[in-house]
Amino acid sequence: MGFSALDGLPMGTRCGQLDPGILLYLMLVKGMDVAEVETLLYRESGLKGLSNLTNDMRDLEAAGTAEAEEAIAYFTAKIRREIAGMAATLGGLEAVVFCGGIGEHSVKVRRRVIEPLGWLGIALDAEHNAAGATCISATGSKVAAYVIATDEEMGIGRACLAFIPQLAHA
Repeated sequence: MGFSALDGLPMGTRCGQLDPGILLYLMLVKGMDVAEVETLLYRESGLKGLSNLTNDMRDLEAAGTAEAEEAIAYFTAKIRREIAGMAATLGGLEAVVFCGGIGEHSVKVRRRVIEPLGWLGIALDAEHNAAGATCISATGSKVAAYVIATDEEMGIGRACLAFIPQLAHA
């Protein structure tokens, strides 16, 4: 994520990385005001906007429409692009971790992300992936792949608790 939650990967309703020129196009050519552009980028884009159906990956996977498949393909291509960019920046990878709603629950997304990245030394164990195992990389894979459940609320709670003693001394 960059300055705002709009940057980075496309999300359920947020656009993800975007050419800034689209903002000028939407306002100057399409006549949208700032509030309309904000609504479009935060609430009507991402998987929902790409598919013209829904922001829920489960529903997209079940839909089987061309639009749903294109949204999934775009989403997984962007994830692969980010992983490849990180690999280049870091000089390689030790592991890829899937978390959050889609990462934890979508067998199809994990497969469509990992399989084309074999050139990075990562190999998927399809049975472990389908079974929802924690480690989904194949035996002998040079890069490990994991599915880790996240609890963002607990992380926020722990950070707040760690901060409380500092408040007492303020």
